Amino acid sequence: MSLEELLFRDEIAREALGAGEIDRLLATVDRRLEDASLASLHPETRLEQAYHAILGCAVIGLRAHGLRAVDRPGHHVVALESLADTVGVKPDRIDYFQTLRDLRNKDIYTGSSHVSDTQALEAVEEARRLVAEIKDWLRKRKTRS
Repeated sequence: MSLEELLFRDEIAREALGAGEIDRLLATVDRRLEDASLASLHPETRLEQAYHAILGCAVIGLRAHGLRAVDRPGHHVVALESLADTVGVKPDRIDYFQTLRDLRNKDIYTGSSHVSDTQALEAVEEARRLVAEIKDWLRKRKTRS
């Protein structure tokens, strides 16, 4: 769904970017990615931290456009979906990010998810890739505040 459609449906809203906001969000994303990279942590924890780094990138994409997901159920889905229009992420990768969201939710809310070391490692690699892409995208846009 395009950003204009999300705006029309009140899934996202316009909001001015605050001073230093992108830098603070990037610092949070970097901390999440650092934690996700710790082999000593349990795979579920590593996957959750990788997911939050990915979600942080989606938030950065929206904020760089002067937008924010409306705080209500489903706002993570909306933020992740917006990556297609904000940063140009391909739909198959967004589908993967949504799968991570689902795994994270199952683990947190039902305890019914088992995350393997391989799944955690893959999530961390995908998070690293997206973080590098978002930083490159920001450099090209010169969107820092």
